[in-house]
Amino acid sequence: MPSSAPWSHVKFFAQLPEGLRAEVTQRLQNVRSPKGRTLLEKGSNSRDVFFVLEGEVEVVLYSPDGREVFVTAIGPGEMFGELAALDAGPRSATIVAQSDVVLAIMSPNDFMHCIENSPAAAIWLARNLASALRQSTEHIFELSALNVRVRVHIELLRLAKDGKPSVNGIEVQPPPTHSEFANRIGTNREAVTREMRALSKMGIVHYNRRCLTIIDIRRLEQLPQ
Repeated sequence: MPSSAPWSHVKFFAQLPEGLRAEVTQRLQNVRSPKGRTLLEKGSNSRDVFFVLEGEVEVVLYSPDGREVFVTAIGPGEMFGELAALDAGPRSATIVAQSDVVLAIMSPNDFMHCIENSPAAAIWLARNLASALRQSTEHIFELSALNVRVRVHIELLRLAKDGKPSVNGIEVQPPPTHSEFANRIGTNREAVTREMRALSKMGIVHYNRRCLTIIDIRRLEQLPQ
């Protein structure tokens, strides 16, 4: 298959031997979904595995009163839905398109065929799941042990890792709204607004609807925890 194939940047496929990769990718189904569409619902019984070719999706959970709880974001080259394919259980979370997205969908049978016939893919998947577990453990600790101010600082540092350096600092585009930011760290919009204003007055960040600029990453890292 040519390297320009739409799925060529997907990390999982890079682990497969050429013959197996050619076999399973010819059966992929590509779909487009607009921003805001729910792609999977928690508790549903589908088993397909999804690979993000373009755009970004969010993994979320909803409380009984309807409050959205952010779990993680998944971008180009990454996958979701593999847990249900592995254990045949219901979907563990809801997946929502954070932007317009293009997805490649693989059947659970093809996914298991890849895992059973490619040690490299199986090891990569195990490491990927281990990384996700570590992130979940860190997130649980942050929610349980750290105050809102520190959680805001930590989330800003996470966003900075994926930001773009500029003459003004590190730019995050598009920036999360204060409500989205609050969902990510388990607080409310008012608390995020208060902390962002404080950081802005200190000259550490600048925020508007088009861009979040982290002006002084070193000061942010050195703030009291």
